[in-house]
Amino acid sequence: MIVVLAVFGSRLFPSHNVTVIHDGEAFNVQATFDTRSEALAAAAVALNPGDRIFQATGGQYSSLAIQRARPVTVNVDGRLARLNTTAATVGGVLAAAGVNLQPGDSVYLDGKLTTSRGALAGVPAAAAGISLTVVRARPVTVMIDTLRVEMMSSAATVDALLQELGMTVREGDLVRPALATPLSSGLTVRLAKARTITVRLDGKEQSLYTQAQTVADVLAVLGVNPGAGEVLDPPRDTYVTNGLVITIGLTRIVDEEVEEKISPRVVYETDPNLTAGSVREVPGSDGLRLMKYRVTYKNGEETAREQLDGGTILVEAVPTRHITGTKGSHPKPILTSPEFNGTYTRKVTVRATWYNAAGGWWAPGDPNYGRTATGAFVDKGICAVDPEFIPLNTRFYVPGYGPCIAADTGGAVKGNVIDLGFPESAGDPGWGNQYVEIYILD
Repeated sequence: MIVVLAVFGSRLFPSHNVTVIHDGEAFNVQATFDTRSEALAAAAVALNPGDRIFQATGGQYSSLAIQRARPVTVNVDGRLARLNTTAATVGGVLAAAGVNLQPGDSVYLDGKLTTSRGALAGVPAAAAGISLTVVRARPVTVMIDTLRVEMMSSAATVDALLQELGMTVREGDLVRPALATPLSSGLTVRLAKARTITVRLDGKEQSLYTQAQTVADVLAVLGVNPGAGEVLDPPRDTYVTNGLVITIGLTRIVDEEVEEKISPRVVYETDPNLTAGSVREVPGSDGLRLMKYRVTYKNGEETAREQLDGGTILVEAVPTRHITGTKGSHPKPILTSPEFNGTYTRKVTVRATWYNAAGGWWAPGDPNYGRTATGAFVDKGICAVDPEFIPLNTRFYVPGYGPCIAADTGGAVKGNVIDLGFPESAGDPGWGNQYVEIYILD
């Protein structure tokens, strides 16, 4: 009888095959009356608040899929809301929490900026669950030069606000309050953009990125103050705009040290072991002198140069030896002196004066300053003569002065007058105007 009832009961209340899908696994169980409850119990699946069940039935076969809710903490307007939800997007979570986003609001998912369309799938949940933070936008005013912008922003700082506007703050720009200032409701941010200008100072061009309002402000930044006779274009009260070109030409007086070459002088000698008329020359070497000048520049160009002292000899020049052979020639009178030891052809009485480069035709600073009639430059050993009295390039010896070569002429040098050359650095050599007996060597 019991067997009959069991058979009769199984036919009257047939069981269902149920597949329970949970956390990526599938369980096949049997259920007779309450498919959902019996199947979950048979699969040992407990539901948590917020979990969702999806059920499909077809004849004696059913399937249950469990979608687990995840714990989410929503931080908004200073309040925390905790809920379990199966929402797939940030917007779904906020809707479940009753939070409405307003224009300009920002949403952060576990500390990273996101949007309402941001997906939660694939976001690993910490032990405390997923965290959503809503930062409400606040009304702020931004003044970009004279442009006024009213906006809503959830930026944390002034710097972030300007980045939100796509503004790049460069060195020279003026921002008030400072970039690191936290943003607050009703804050006014002022950004004064610097301007790019070109300054041509003493002929040299440079670009400046500056907040200067007028040309006078630019001069103050550069530390220059053009005076009368100097160049300034445009005038000081000109307003500075992008692309402005300012030309400044100053008068500057500077002391300079210059290393100058000292040409070797020529020492004339005779050698009785050389054939008469033959010449042997032993080259000398240049010396080096450090000269000091006071130089005037106007608008970057040199206009005057004044020598300050006689210079300091750094390297002595080695004289060039000009040796003439006398072997087999008729005897000539011999001159023996500290600066010349050799024969001469004749003696001539002359009136000797002196001069230097300052007595020439050219002004200091001119490339020809100090150049003589033969192209040489005035120095010790270069003398001016009357070519009809002493031919140019004639060598002679002047007692108290030394060897000399006739390499220059002069308007006042006529007849038996000679002009003895001296370097300008020697100043007044004290020679004066005197009659001397000179020795013609050639």
